[in-house]
Amino acid sequence: MSTPPDPPIVVTGGSVTIEFDPRTFGETGTGRYSNQEKIIKRVEVIGAGIQNYDAAATGKDITIRITYGDPE
Repeated sequence: MSTPPDPPIVVTGGSVTIEFDPRTFGETGTGRYSNQEKIIKRVEVIGAGIQNYDAAATGKDITIRITYGDPE
């Protein structure tokens, strides 16, 4: 029997909703979760008013930064 694929981590706009399977990540401190046995395999960014991006990740040194704040 094969292992089911890991679900994506989804961050949506509005009042920010972050969806992830808590069984996949262990808590490492206040509001931080990690799993050293996993790597980022793909990055996809889609939405209104931004350039869409979709690419397979080829390295382990990946940072995804999202700035959140009041509408201007």
